[in-house]
Amino acid sequence: MTQLPPAELHGWNERALLARIERANQDGQLVAGTDAAALTGLVQSVVHGLSVRANLGTTREDLLTTAQLAHELLCRQLTSPTA
Repeated sequence: MTQLPPAELHGWNERALLARIERANQDGQLVAGTDAAALTGLVQSVVHGLSVRANLGTTREDLLTTAQLAHELLCRQLTSPTA
């Protein structure tokens, strides 16, 4: 199995995430007017930040706490009340 270079893998992941967020937007799962590209960038930034912190030795518990807070904040801000 061929492994993608990191830059190509990053690009593929970002495109897949953007497509998923755009579908959620179209299906009314997100608040109307949500900027799919900006949300993709935000999620990618959180994921990359967690990766950096993990590589620096942050505990699994601390990483999970951060991820849970990011999830809660995003859901509170972006999910449609009718979803």
